[in-house]
Amino acid sequence: MLEKIKSLTWEFFDNFWIKIDSLEVINEEKNIFLIKIKSEDSWLLIWPNWKNLDHISNILKLILKNNLEGSVKIHIEINDYIKSKDDRLKQQIISKIQFVEKKWEDLCLPFYSPYDRKKIHSIVWEYNNPKIYTKSVWEWNARRLYICKKNDKITIDLDWIDI
Repeated sequence: MLEKIKSLTWEFFDNFWIKIDSLEVINEEKNIFLIKIKSEDSWLLIWPNWKNLDHISNILKLILKNNLEGSVKIHIEINDYIKSKDDRLKQQIISKIQFVEKKWEDLCLPFYSPYDRKKIHSIVWEYNNPKIYTKSVWEWNARRLYICKKNDKITIDLDWIDI
């Protein structure tokens, strides 16, 4: 399946006259693939604001679905831009966590894609502060993510035992 995805991806970009220097397909999980591309035409694939990359991913998914048995999920990495985007996201979220730690107030984050929200949950968990957590709340058409503080619970022993 890896070779089929690789050949279909090469053909896809070739039909759009986009020069691809190298292409690697990695099986991340069952039916989830990372397509790593090196290209001098990266600005065509990504610009503006990652919108082209989203559209390209959706079209490529449809092509793969029509040519493979079963559906697959793909992530396209172009010249390590997603890694740098993830690094920036991690730094932003860590600063938000530190804000919550300092002010001890819950913080509502701006709208993020489901993929980014999943990453944010992981970043907060990896930060490893047991008093900080994330929660998602529905709000009109989109899900909002919050970085929250855990309130210490006070328990009272009414029998005056173990106080």
